[in-house]
Formats: sequence, structure tokens, C-alpha cells
Amino acid sequence: MRALCLVLLLPALLQAADFATNPALPTADAGAAQLLDMTWAGDRLVAVGERGLVIYSDDEGRSWQQARVPVSETLTAISFPTDEHGWAVGHGGVILHSGDSGTSWQLQLDGNDANRQRLDYVTDQVMLLEAQIQEAEAEPDDAVVYLLEEAQFAVEDAELALETGPADPFLDVWFADSQFGFAVGAYGMLYHTDNGGLQWRIAQDGIENLEGYHYYSISAGEDALYLSGEAGIAYRSDDRGETWQRLDLNYDGSLFGILALGQGEVLSFGLRGNIFLSRDRGASWDNITPADAPGLSFFGAGQLPGGGLLLVGAGGALATSLDGESFSVEIHTSRDTFSAALSVDDELLLAGMSGVTRIAAGRDRLAGVAP
Repeated sequence: MRALCLVLLLPALLQAADFATNPALPTADAGAAQLLDMTWAGDRLVAVGERGLVIYSDDEGRSWQQARVPVSETLTAISFPTDEHGWAVGHGGVILHSGDSGTSWQLQLDGNDANRQRLDYVTDQVMLLEAQIQEAEAEPDDAVVYLLEEAQFAVEDAELALETGPADPFLDVWFADSQFGFAVGAYGMLYHTDNGGLQWRIAQDGIENLEGYHYYSISAGEDALYLSGEAGIAYRSDDRGETWQRLDLNYDGSLFGILALGQGEVLSFGLRGNIFLSRDRGASWDNITPADAPGLSFFGAGQLPGGGLLLVGAGGALATSLDGESFSVEIHTSRDTFSAALSVDDELLLAGMSGVTRIAAGRDRLAGVAP
């Protein structure tokens, strides 16, 4: 979800190539290091963050151990569809897999592989469009010419990326089970596997994103996949990612998160505290941004104990809702930026710039929170 995207994109371009080959270094206080996402692997908590950090806890976040990770790239998102099998993604185009509930990790894809696939894909697109223009009996359609120009620019960009090395980050990952999943990221990165990551393949044929806008979040509803990103782009797929339908939110700011709430309701949120709700699977949207929102961006979401939803974001922003229809916004006294939240009994664990923060939930949740 999640992942402090604006903050992370620039560092991704500056990281050294050996971050993808050098393992993560031991961290003295892993639970206090910068974290960007957190999830459950069965009864175990697993979180990811800066410099290849993966930590896990078997006592509901009271103590943490550091996992063995083969890269020191910053990791932005994590998904565990089963108790044992999980995936993490991050800078340098890395995709990691764990088969032991997050204790150890193996590299499945890096930015070099992703760049090669990207170059092959856009080169094929140029060849197809050139053939279409040559076979046209009349003057080629302006739209086709535009597509060809964009594809040619994409080839140049892909060639440059191969020369300079991997830089673009994956920003989210989602798996339905131990075999089927997607990883999405900067500049329209969209990759898919149906065999547990033994092969990752570029999956851009069924989606329209000529501008190469960043994808920030991917999630699943009852019968659809949802994708959101830069410049207000959002999509729904009714065929497990084969094709994607563009959704119109009438908004051009970044959407850092999107999630299905059930019964056709979909929530999307992002830049400057904007929150949007659809009751018809994304066909139409209402802007439900709270009037008292501080203008701070939301990066992640989590369920409240006993029901309800919590959005977390920049500067300690916390937005709670019991029905998904309206939100109440507060600011955590630490003013830390948070990117993920999980409920543990009657408490909430927030992952962010200072590691894991524990706060009360329910009616007592205001402890440690300032209006």
C-alpha cells in the first residue's frame, strides 16, 4: 500500500547497484528502524523497510527478530497469502520470496531482469505499430502514430535503463495464493506470476497507461482486482488481471491506496488527505475527504479491532471510520509518518519512520493522540 511513495522514488534513483547483491546488514534495534509495510504470516507478524530490513515477531510485536535477506535495497511492500509463503518487493526492481514464514528470503527478480523484459516488450510494440501503419491503405490514424511515437520513446528509455542499471522500485505486491500474484511499481511496472514466482512476466498488454504513471497499490475484492496510482489513475480487472478497465475518480492527484470493502464498495485514498468511496465497484465515486482533514497524505490502511477502518499517513495522520462512509481525523503526538497498520487484540500496531508504534484501540484509542 503503501509505502511512502513520494519519499521513496528519488532515493530509488540514487541507490548503488550493489544494494541488489549485498545482503541486509544486522540492525541493532530492528523494531525501531524505518518500516514501510507490515502483515500477518499466520500468527507471526512480518514487516519490511529500509536497506533490505525484514523483521518478524512471534509475540504480537513485543519483540522482533531480523530475517536473513540477500539484498540491501529498501523494501516497500509485503504479501503473505499463506502462513508459510510470502513475497516482498522494493527498490532496484527486486522481488523476494520466503517459504518459511519470513525467517529467510530468496531473490526471484531484480531490476536487470525487469529491464530486459521491458525492452523486449516495447520493442515488440514498435514493430507491431510500424507494421500496422505500413499495411494501412490510407493515411495512418493519428492515434496509431501517437502510439508509435510513445513506444519509440519507451524503447529509448528501456535501453538507457539497461545501460545505467536497475533503479525503478516496485511499490506494492499482492498474491491470491501461493502461486498467483502481481507486483506493481514506478513508471507503469506491472509484473505477474502464476507459478509462485518461478517466472515473473511483464503484464502490460491489458492496461492503458501510455504515460507510464506510477502504480502505488494493488488489492483484491470479492470478484475483482483493483489498482491505483499517480495522477488519479485507477483500474478494475474482472478477469484476474488479463484486462483492466480505467476508473474515473475526477481527480488528478496521487492515489496511494485502494481496497475493496465488500458488497461493491471500494475505497481509495492518497495525496493531501483525499479519500474517495465507490458503492458500485468503481463505476462512480464520491469524495468523502473529511472537512477537518489536515491535508496530510494517507499511505496505508488497516482494520480496527471489532470492525471499522484506520487510514495512516504523513505527519502522524490517523483517520478512523466505523462504516467506511465518513472519517474522523486525528494526529498522533509523535508526528511520525506511518505507512501500515494492524490490530492486535485491543491495540493497534503502526509501521512507520520510527519502526513499530503501539497505540490503544477502540474507545480508548485517543490515548497518545492529539486533536
